[in-house]
Amino acid sequence: MSYIPDFHKIKYFTEKFKEYYQNNYISCILDVSKREFGIGTIQSKISQRHLSFVSLEDFNNYLRITPPFYVSYSTSYFKYPDRRPMDNKIWEGSDIVYEFDSDDYDLPCHDRHNTWQCTSEECNEWGYGNLVECPKCFSKTKITEWTCDECLGKAKEDTLRLVDFLKKEFKLNPASFIISFSGAKGYHVRITDRTIISLSKPARLQMMNYILANDLELEKLGFIKQKKLWKIPPVKEAAGWSKKIIMGIIDVFSYDEKKLINLFGLSPKKAKLLKDTKEDILNKMYHNNILVADFSSSDKFFEDVINHVINKTRLKIDPQSSSDIFKIMRVPDTIHGGTGFLSTYIKTKEDLINFDPFKDPVVLGNMDLKKIKLLKPTPKFRIIDQYYGPYNKDEVLKLPEKVSMFLVLKGVANFE
Repeated sequence: MSYIPDFHKIKYFTEKFKEYYQNNYISCILDVSKREFGIGTIQSKISQRHLSFVSLEDFNNYLRITPPFYVSYSTSYFKYPDRRPMDNKIWEGSDIVYEFDSDDYDLPCHDRHNTWQCTSEECNEWGYGNLVECPKCFSKTKITEWTCDECLGKAKEDTLRLVDFLKKEFKLNPASFIISFSGAKGYHVRITDRTIISLSKPARLQMMNYILANDLELEKLGFIKQKKLWKIPPVKEAAGWSKKIIMGIIDVFSYDEKKLINLFGLSPKKAKLLKDTKEDILNKMYHNNILVADFSSSDKFFEDVINHVINKTRLKIDPQSSSDIFKIMRVPDTIHGGTGFLSTYIKTKEDLINFDPFKDPVVLGNMDLKKIKLLKPTPKFRIIDQYYGPYNKDEVLKLPEKVSMFLVLKGVANFE
């Protein structure tokens, strides 16, 4: 049986999207009349920009009549959002957006679920991981990225950490945060607090660098290397990054000897000594404001520990998104055209903790079976409470419509 032509596929999904928007009202856009909007097609996430809507009702009517595959809106507020070029819009301020995408993390799970496929038709070799060159014929490969509970869990963990960081370090009100699942690879945090709206790009970069721990000056934070020991700020008075580093150092003492050896290159003898003298080291931290251990080169060891703590504590945010005042980002509670999942608005921190990215955003389709043919191999993946796959290229399957839609929109299958 031949594939459904693209125009039939587009019509099919357009009707599904339209049905969703006719039954749901999108409301979490602040000052909608001052925002620039962009829409996308099945081929392109942004195919048209410089759109504007006078009200939420106007915006929702547009979605009900002509639903796009993607819809995004500006972080900025403009006097004339539909004008072009950008200078003619007259900028009036901007939210700050932080993104956490699962593919930005270097995690072992990527080698288990990402797939590569040789681009040579004569070869057609494939496998798991992120190989850029086919090991059989040395042609370039095409990588298809997938997500799992592990990598999306890491993105969620950092999103939660950022929410706490912004509240504690910058005294921002969490009620001004618009948190959403992207609909695919991660989470967005949009800060709408009025105290940051007018910040310049350099100020936003400075704020971002603080979050990322870029260019931290240890001496200014109170960590000063003196001969064979480190002077540290008073533990009970430390704040900001000083406190984070101290708490991280204390946490290192909970590591077992094997981990200390692997992470810091300690000899087994030194690792055991460190564990045995833990209380004495911590006592000197609390009462004498020094870091020192009873073995040679302990100053180098604690330098490595400080760097380890900073790298472990810094957040993996996208610098470009956080500083770009002209960026447009996906509208929460709209459908992601590459998965069919909802770019879900998450109201509270508790809701974020409990959010299931493979269940809660699944809003399209039903459990009736729909026939598809695989264009690419797939790993094992989860939709709602059931696992599917792995599947091979050219397999013909009957799967629930919810699953078939996901695979077709992801570009790894087509309807039969």
